[in-house]
Amino acid sequence: MTRRQLGFVFGALAGLSAAWFAVRGADRSADNGDGGLDVAARISSGVSVVRVLAPDSTDLRLELDEGGWIVNGYPAADSLMETVLTRLASLPPARLVARNPANHDRLGVSSESARRVEMGRANGPSLVFLLGSAGPEGRFIRLPDRPEVYVVSAAAVRDLDRNEAQWRDPTITEVDTAALTRIVVTRGANPAFEIRRGAEGGWRTGDAPADTMVVRIFLERVANLKALGFPADSFVFAVDFDRPDATLDLYVGTSPMDPPAVSLLFGSAENRSEVLVRRADDPIAYAIDAATANLLTAGPSRWRGLPSR
Repeated sequence: MTRRQLGFVFGALAGLSAAWFAVRGADRSADNGDGGLDVAARISSGVSVVRVLAPDSTDLRLELDEGGWIVNGYPAADSLMETVLTRLASLPPARLVARNPANHDRLGVSSESARRVEMGRANGPSLVFLLGSAGPEGRFIRLPDRPEVYVVSAAAVRDLDRNEAQWRDPTITEVDTAALTRIVVTRGANPAFEIRRGAEGGWRTGDAPADTMVVRIFLERVANLKALGFPADSFVFAVDFDRPDATLDLYVGTSPMDPPAVSLLFGSAENRSEVLVRRADDPIAYAIDAATANLLTAGPSRWRGLPSR
């Protein structure tokens, strides 16, 4: 499923959540009679924006758009956000543990030490709380304008401690390998060479059959290519993607005029063991290990099952 399709799915879920929370909130107050706090009831509409403001100013903004969730402008892991929202929506009322503001520092819920979490729609949050320290029963939370401190399940809020890199989607590309018809590799200034699927399904490079083991490993890896990590800007700026070390073009059409379905650019920098890769149609660069880069950009001898030269 593409990120755009996922965006429509999450949009529909947001609408359903809005209706569910509206009905739920009609019968329950946000603060129940025994002094507990109903966090779920305070989410009065479908969530499409989440902000996490950390004491060290490493702020996060997660936002739902047509293609899915994004974090600080980068694609985020949609399944992770779905898990967070599901856990918060199913929280039982939080138990009251303290009323005296003198406890705020000790429990980590002072405005100076807590993470401030804002959730709601683009026009404003419907739920704001301060996320504090962990205790034997879970995590302490507090509403910013109230002195009371509550405890909630640690599992429900643990992902709100993640940093930007931990929220980002490591998927570089997803490929339906059954639909591939051609693989074209270009290494530096060397001529491009092609691996083509034959009429009977086997792969060939030139007039020779391609090594089946090499083909199988290649297809398994490129089907769902994940990043090893997200490089610092200084690393990205050190790589010249206008003159990549190698290019991998994947085709699904049979006409020689068809453009590649996926085009990947590979680059490296001096004194760095990782290799950077990005799609030709997307400026976001990802780090992968050198072994994976060598597999995806192997030369003709490797594809034929011969010793590399």
